[in-house]
Amino acid sequence: MISVVPNNKINIDDELYTRYQGNVKKLNKIKQSAGIQYRYLVDEQTSVSDLAIYACNILFNEYKLDKNTIDGVIVTTQTPDFFMPATACYIHGKLDLPQSTIAFDINQSCVGYLYGLYVAFNMLENQSCKKILFICGNTVNKGLNTNELIGHGVSVGILEYTEFSNKSFFEINNDGKGLPFLFTPFGAYKTPTSDEFEESGWENIPFRDFFMDGLEIFNFAISKEPESFNSLLKFSNFNKEQLDYIFFHQANKSIVDLIIKRLGLDSKKTPNDTMYKYGNLASASIPTTICDTLNTHQNKLNHKINIALCGFGAGFSWANAIITLDENFWCKETQVFKKETR
Repeated sequence: MISVVPNNKINIDDELYTRYQGNVKKLNKIKQSAGIQYRYLVDEQTSVSDLAIYACNILFNEYKLDKNTIDGVIVTTQTPDFFMPATACYIHGKLDLPQSTIAFDINQSCVGYLYGLYVAFNMLENQSCKKILFICGNTVNKGLNTNELIGHGVSVGILEYTEFSNKSFFEINNDGKGLPFLFTPFGAYKTPTSDEFEESGWENIPFRDFFMDGLEIFNFAISKEPESFNSLLKFSNFNKEQLDYIFFHQANKSIVDLIIKRLGLDSKKTPNDTMYKYGNLASASIPTTICDTLNTHQNKLNHKINIALCGFGAGFSWANAIITLDENFWCKETQVFKKETR
Protein backbone atom coordinates (compact mmCIF):
# COMPACT_ATOMS: atom_id res chain seq x y z
CA MET A 1 0.00 0.00 0.00
CA ILE A 2 1.16 3.50 -0.79
CA SER A 3 -0.18 7.05 -0.40
CA VAL A 4 0.71 10.05 -2.55
CA VAL A 5 0.22 13.78 -1.98
CA PRO A 6 0.77 16.61 -4.52
CA ASN A 7 4.03 18.53 -4.59
CA ASN A 8 2.46 21.90 -3.68
CA LYS A 9 3.22 22.04 0.06
CA ILE A 10 1.64 24.86 2.07
CA ASN A 11 2.73 25.97 5.53
CA ILE A 12 -0.32 27.66 7.02
CA ASP A 13 1.93 30.15 8.82
CA ASP A 14 2.61 31.60 5.37
CA GLU A 15 -1.12 32.29 5.01
CA LEU A 16 -1.24 34.68 7.95
CA TYR A 17 -1.92 37.69 5.74
CA THR A 18 -3.49 36.07 2.66
CA ARG A 19 -6.10 34.00 4.56
CA TYR A 20 -6.20 35.31 8.13
CA GLN A 21 -5.74 39.05 7.48
CA GLY A 22 -2.84 39.16 9.92
CA ASN A 23 -4.93 37.75 12.78
CA VAL A 24 -2.31 35.72 14.67
CA LYS A 25 -4.80 34.70 17.35
CA LYS A 26 -7.18 33.17 14.80
CA LEU A 27 -4.34 31.36 13.04
CA ASN A 28 -3.01 29.89 16.29
CA LYS A 29 -6.51 28.78 17.30
CA ILE A 30 -6.88 26.84 14.04
CA LYS A 31 -3.45 25.27 14.48
CA GLN A 32 -4.15 24.24 18.07
CA SER A 33 -7.69 22.90 17.65
CA ALA A 34 -7.26 21.20 14.28
CA GLY A 35 -3.63 20.19 14.79
CA ILE A 36 -2.66 21.32 11.31
CA GLN A 37 0.61 22.84 10.11
CA TYR A 38 1.02 21.72 6.49
CA ARG A 39 -1.18 20.60 3.64
CA TYR A 40 -0.67 19.64 0.00
CA LEU A 41 -2.89 20.85 -2.85
CA VAL A 42 -3.08 19.89 -6.52
CA ASP A 43 -2.84 22.41 -9.34
CA GLU A 44 -5.60 22.94 -11.91
CA GLN A 45 -4.22 20.27 -14.25
CA THR A 46 -3.87 17.47 -11.69
CA SER A 47 -6.71 15.12 -10.76
CA VAL A 48 -7.33 12.06 -8.60
CA SER A 49 -6.39 9.78 -11.49
CA ASP A 50 -3.01 11.49 -11.96
CA LEU A 51 -2.06 10.92 -8.33
CA ALA A 52 -3.47 7.38 -8.42
CA ILE A 53 -1.63 6.31 -11.58
CA TYR A 54 1.62 7.70 -10.19
CA ALA A 55 1.09 5.66 -7.00
CA CYS A 56 0.08 2.55 -8.96
CA ASN A 57 3.28 2.60 -10.99
CA ILE A 58 5.38 2.78 -7.81
CA LEU A 59 3.35 -0.05 -6.30
CA PHE A 60 3.59 -2.24 -9.40
CA ASN A 61 7.33 -1.72 -9.78
CA GLU A 62 8.37 -2.14 -6.16
CA TYR A 63 5.89 -4.90 -5.33
CA LYS A 64 6.77 -6.57 -8.65
CA LEU A 65 3.09 -7.03 -9.47
CA ASP A 66 1.84 -8.55 -12.71
CA LYS A 67 -0.97 -6.20 -13.83
CA ASN A 68 -2.66 -9.06 -15.68
CA THR A 69 -3.51 -10.72 -12.35
CA ILE A 70 -5.77 -7.84 -11.22
CA ASP A 71 -9.44 -8.85 -11.30
CA GLY A 72 -11.00 -5.60 -10.07
CA VAL A 73 -10.45 -1.86 -9.67
CA ILE A 74 -12.40 0.06 -7.03
CA VAL A 75 -12.09 3.84 -6.68
CA THR A 76 -13.71 5.67 -3.77
CA THR A 77 -13.83 9.40 -4.36
CA GLN A 78 -16.15 12.39 -4.39
CA THR A 79 -13.95 14.28 -6.84
CA PRO A 80 -14.00 12.07 -9.96
CA ASP A 81 -12.18 13.02 -13.13
CA PHE A 82 -15.49 12.97 -15.03
CA PHE A 83 -19.18 12.56 -14.25
CA MET A 84 -18.88 9.63 -16.66
CA PRO A 85 -17.26 7.26 -17.11
CA ALA A 86 -16.21 6.13 -13.66
CA THR A 87 -12.71 7.20 -12.68
CA ALA A 88 -11.95 3.50 -12.14
CA CYS A 89 -12.66 2.87 -15.84
CA TYR A 90 -10.41 5.76 -16.86
CA ILE A 91 -7.57 4.45 -14.65
CA HIS A 92 -8.19 0.93 -15.98
CA GLY A 93 -7.47 2.16 -19.50
CA LYS A 94 -4.45 4.23 -18.51
CA LEU A 95 -2.89 1.24 -16.74
CA ASP A 96 -3.73 -1.08 -19.66
CA LEU A 97 -5.41 -3.65 -17.44
CA PRO A 98 -7.15 -6.78 -18.83
CA GLN A 99 -10.61 -6.31 -20.32
CA SER A 100 -11.89 -8.93 -17.88
CA THR A 101 -11.04 -6.63 -14.95
CA ILE A 102 -14.16 -5.09 -13.38
CA ALA A 103 -13.91 -1.35 -12.62
CA PHE A 104 -16.29 0.94 -10.73
CA ASP A 105 -16.44 3.95 -8.39
CA ILE A 106 -17.94 4.41 -4.94
CA ASN A 107 -19.12 7.95 -4.24
CA GLN A 108 -17.79 8.45 -0.71
CA SER A 109 -15.40 10.79 1.01
CA CYS A 110 -14.29 10.57 4.65
CA VAL A 111 -15.58 7.02 5.21
CA GLY A 112 -14.63 5.99 1.68
CA TYR A 113 -11.77 3.79 2.80
CA LEU A 114 -14.08 1.73 5.02
CA TYR A 115 -16.78 1.51 2.34
CA GLY A 116 -14.30 0.41 -0.30
CA LEU A 117 -12.77 -2.21 1.98
CA TYR A 118 -16.21 -3.54 2.88
CA VAL A 119 -17.16 -4.00 -0.77
CA ALA A 120 -13.76 -5.42 -1.73
CA PHE A 121 -13.66 -7.86 1.18
CA ASN A 122 -17.08 -9.22 0.17
CA MET A 123 -15.94 -9.63 -3.43
CA LEU A 124 -12.84 -11.48 -2.26
CA GLU A 125 -14.74 -13.63 0.22
CA ASN A 126 -17.19 -14.90 -2.40
CA GLN A 127 -14.21 -15.32 -4.75
CA SER A 128 -15.64 -13.27 -7.58
CA CYS A 129 -12.20 -11.63 -7.52
CA LYS A 130 -8.88 -12.80 -6.16
CA LYS A 131 -6.92 -9.56 -6.46
CA ILE A 132 -8.34 -6.04 -6.30
CA LEU A 133 -6.64 -2.70 -6.92
CA PHE A 134 -8.19 -0.37 -4.34
CA ILE A 135 -7.80 3.39 -4.80
CA CYS A 136 -9.22 6.14 -2.61
CA GLY A 137 -8.67 9.87 -2.52
CA ASN A 138 -10.02 13.33 -3.19
CA THR A 139 -9.05 16.75 -4.51
CA VAL A 140 -11.86 18.65 -2.78
CA ASN A 141 -12.41 22.27 -3.92
CA LYS A 142 -9.60 22.05 -6.45
CA GLY A 143 -8.96 25.49 -7.88
CA LEU A 144 -11.03 27.25 -5.23
CA ASN A 145 -10.04 29.07 -2.05
CA THR A 146 -9.90 25.72 -0.29
CA ASN A 147 -10.92 25.34 3.35
CA GLU A 148 -7.79 25.70 5.51
CA LEU A 149 -8.12 22.15 6.84
CA ILE A 150 -8.32 20.40 3.46
CA GLY A 151 -5.43 18.53 1.90
CA HIS A 152 -5.34 16.50 -1.31
CA GLY A 153 -4.03 12.97 -1.75
CA VAL A 154 -4.73 9.38 -2.73
CA SER A 155 -3.96 5.92 -1.42
CA VAL A 156 -3.48 2.79 -3.51
CA GLY A 157 -3.37 -0.78 -2.30
CA ILE A 158 -3.71 -4.38 -3.43
CA LEU A 159 -6.23 -6.60 -1.67
CA GLU A 160 -5.74 -10.30 -2.28
CA TYR A 161 -7.71 -13.43 -1.45
CA THR A 162 -5.99 -16.20 0.50
CA GLU A 163 -7.51 -19.32 2.00
CA PHE A 164 -5.99 -18.50 5.36
CA SER A 165 -7.26 -14.92 5.66
CA ASN A 166 -8.48 -13.99 9.13
CA LYS A 167 -12.10 -12.98 9.55
CA SER A 168 -12.77 -9.24 9.34
CA PHE A 169 -15.55 -7.33 11.06
CA PHE A 170 -17.38 -4.23 9.80
CA GLU A 171 -20.03 -1.90 11.10
CA ILE A 172 -21.40 0.56 8.52
CA ASN A 173 -23.89 3.29 9.44
CA ASN A 174 -25.70 6.22 7.83
CA ASP A 175 -28.03 9.02 8.79
CA GLY A 176 -29.04 10.79 5.59
CA LYS A 177 -30.81 13.51 7.56
CA GLY A 178 -27.38 14.91 8.33
CA LEU A 179 -26.76 15.83 4.68
CA PRO A 180 -27.34 19.61 5.05
CA PHE A 181 -24.50 19.93 7.56
CA LEU A 182 -21.77 18.80 5.15
CA PHE A 183 -22.41 18.82 1.42
CA THR A 184 -21.61 20.41 -1.93
CA PRO A 185 -24.89 22.07 -2.93
CA PHE A 186 -24.02 23.10 -6.50
CA GLY A 187 -22.40 21.56 -9.55
CA ALA A 188 -24.43 18.40 -10.09
CA TYR A 189 -27.98 17.87 -11.36
CA LYS A 190 -30.06 19.15 -8.47
CA THR A 191 -30.52 22.73 -7.33
CA PRO A 192 -31.30 22.63 -3.61
CA THR A 193 -33.55 25.13 -1.87
CA SER A 194 -33.45 26.50 1.67
CA ASP A 195 -37.00 25.27 2.24
CA GLU A 196 -36.06 21.73 1.37
CA PHE A 197 -33.07 21.49 3.69
CA GLU A 198 -34.31 23.98 6.30
CA GLU A 199 -30.82 25.39 6.54
CA SER A 200 -29.21 28.65 5.58
CA GLY A 201 -25.66 29.80 5.08
CA TRP A 202 -24.74 27.73 2.05
CA GLU A 203 -26.73 29.57 -0.64
CA ASN A 204 -23.93 32.00 -1.52
CA ILE A 205 -20.92 29.71 -1.40
CA PRO A 206 -18.80 29.41 -4.58
CA PHE A 207 -19.70 26.89 -7.26
CA ARG A 208 -18.19 23.45 -6.46
CA ASP A 209 -17.30 24.56 -2.92
CA PHE A 210 -18.69 22.61 0.01
CA PHE A 211 -20.63 23.78 3.03
CA MET A 212 -19.81 22.49 6.52
CA ASP A 213 -21.41 23.22 9.87
CA GLY A 214 -18.37 22.58 12.05
CA LEU A 215 -20.26 22.33 15.35
CA GLU A 216 -22.74 19.79 13.98
CA ILE A 217 -19.91 17.68 12.56
CA PHE A 218 -18.04 17.84 15.87
CA ASN A 219 -21.10 16.73 17.87
CA PHE A 220 -21.94 14.00 15.36
CA ALA A 221 -18.42 12.53 15.41
CA ILE A 222 -17.88 12.49 19.18
CA SER A 223 -21.30 10.93 19.84
CA LYS A 224 -21.62 8.33 17.06
CA GLU A 225 -18.02 7.13 16.73
CA PRO A 226 -17.45 5.91 20.34
CA GLU A 227 -20.87 4.24 20.36
CA SER A 228 -20.20 2.44 17.08
CA PHE A 229 -16.67 1.45 18.06
CA ASN A 230 -17.87 -0.20 21.27
CA SER A 231 -20.66 -1.94 19.37
CA LEU A 232 -18.14 -3.46 16.95
CA LEU A 233 -15.89 -4.63 19.80
CA LYS A 234 -18.85 -6.42 21.35
CA PHE A 235 -19.94 -7.98 18.06
CA SER A 236 -16.43 -9.17 17.15
CA ASN A 237 -15.58 -10.44 20.67
CA PHE A 238 -12.46 -8.28 20.64
CA ASN A 239 -11.36 -6.08 23.47
CA LYS A 240 -9.38 -2.91 22.90
CA GLU A 241 -6.25 -4.42 24.50
CA GLN A 242 -6.14 -6.99 21.67
CA LEU A 243 -5.80 -4.26 19.07
CA ASP A 244 -2.27 -3.35 18.05
CA TYR A 245 -3.36 -0.07 16.43
CA ILE A 246 -6.52 2.01 16.04
CA PHE A 247 -6.50 4.26 12.97
CA PHE A 248 -9.04 7.09 12.97
CA HIS A 249 -10.05 9.32 10.10
CA GLN A 250 -7.86 12.38 10.69
CA ALA A 251 -10.49 15.09 10.37
CA ASN A 252 -9.43 17.26 13.27
CA LYS A 253 -6.98 16.58 16.08
CA SER A 254 -9.35 17.79 18.79
CA ILE A 255 -12.12 15.46 17.61
CA VAL A 256 -9.85 12.42 17.51
CA ASP A 257 -8.26 13.27 20.88
CA LEU A 258 -11.71 13.50 22.48
CA ILE A 259 -12.85 10.19 20.96
CA ILE A 260 -9.64 8.52 22.18
CA LYS A 261 -10.29 9.88 25.67
CA ARG A 262 -13.95 8.79 25.72
CA LEU A 263 -13.01 5.28 24.64
CA GLY A 264 -10.10 5.04 27.06
CA LEU A 265 -7.67 4.05 24.30
CA ASP A 266 -3.91 3.90 24.56
CA SER A 267 -2.59 7.02 22.80
CA LYS A 268 0.51 5.06 21.71
CA LYS A 269 -1.77 2.84 19.62
CA THR A 270 -3.75 5.70 18.10
CA PRO A 271 -1.55 7.90 15.87
CA ASN A 272 -3.03 11.37 15.46
CA ASP A 273 -0.53 13.51 13.54
CA THR A 274 -1.66 13.15 9.93
CA MET A 275 -3.54 16.46 10.12
CA TYR A 276 -0.31 18.17 11.17
CA LYS A 277 1.59 16.85 8.16
CA TYR A 278 -1.00 16.80 5.37
CA GLY A 279 -4.31 18.34 6.46
CA ASN A 280 -7.61 16.48 6.17
CA LEU A 281 -7.10 13.95 3.37
CA ALA A 282 -10.70 12.68 3.48
CA SER A 283 -10.85 9.00 2.40
CA ALA A 284 -7.05 8.83 2.09
CA SER A 285 -6.42 9.90 5.69
CA ILE A 286 -6.72 6.43 7.26
CA PRO A 287 -4.46 4.58 4.78
CA THR A 288 -1.96 7.47 4.84
CA THR A 289 -1.80 7.22 8.62
CA ILE A 290 -1.23 3.47 8.30
CA CYS A 291 1.58 3.99 5.77
CA ASP A 292 3.38 6.61 7.84
CA THR A 293 2.96 4.61 11.07
CA LEU A 294 3.92 1.13 9.92
CA ASN A 295 6.13 1.88 6.90
CA THR A 296 6.98 -1.79 6.44
CA HIS A 297 8.53 -1.22 3.01
CA GLN A 298 11.91 -2.81 3.77
CA ASN A 299 11.07 -5.63 6.15
CA LYS A 300 7.30 -6.26 5.89
CA LEU A 301 5.53 -7.00 9.17
CA ASN A 302 6.94 -10.48 9.87
CA HIS A 303 3.97 -11.15 12.17
CA LYS A 304 0.22 -10.62 12.14
CA ILE A 305 -1.33 -7.59 13.82
CA ASN A 306 -4.93 -6.66 14.57
CA ILE A 307 -5.99 -3.14 13.72
CA ALA A 308 -9.20 -1.11 13.93
CA LEU A 309 -10.21 1.45 11.31
CA CYS A 310 -12.65 4.22 12.19
CA GLY A 311 -14.21 6.80 9.86
CA PHE A 312 -16.93 9.45 9.97
CA GLY A 313 -18.08 12.24 7.69
CA ALA A 314 -20.47 13.45 5.00
CA GLY A 315 -23.75 11.72 4.71
CA PHE A 316 -23.86 11.54 7.74
CA SER A 317 -21.90 8.30 7.42
CA TRP A 318 -19.71 6.50 9.91
CA ALA A 319 -18.03 3.10 9.86
CA ASN A 320 -15.64 0.92 11.83
CA ALA A 321 -13.73 -2.24 10.99
CA ILE A 322 -11.41 -4.70 12.67
CA ILE A 323 -9.04 -6.46 10.29
CA THR A 324 -5.84 -8.48 10.53
CA LEU A 325 -2.75 -7.53 8.58
CA ASP A 326 -0.72 -10.64 7.84
CA GLU A 327 3.05 -10.98 8.02
CA ASN A 328 3.44 -10.14 4.32
CA PHE A 329 1.72 -6.76 4.58
CA TRP A 330 3.71 -4.14 2.66
CA CYS A 331 3.43 -0.37 2.81
CA LYS A 332 5.61 2.56 1.93
CA GLU A 333 5.95 5.97 3.56
CA THR A 334 3.81 8.65 1.92
CA GLN A 335 5.31 9.88 -1.35
CA VAL A 336 5.18 13.29 -3.04
CA PHE A 337 3.79 13.36 -6.59
CA LYS A 338 6.31 14.17 -9.29
CA LYS A 339 4.60 15.49 -12.37
CA GLU A 340 5.90 14.35 -15.73
CA THR A 341 7.32 17.08 -17.95
CA ARG A 342 6.42 16.89 -21.59
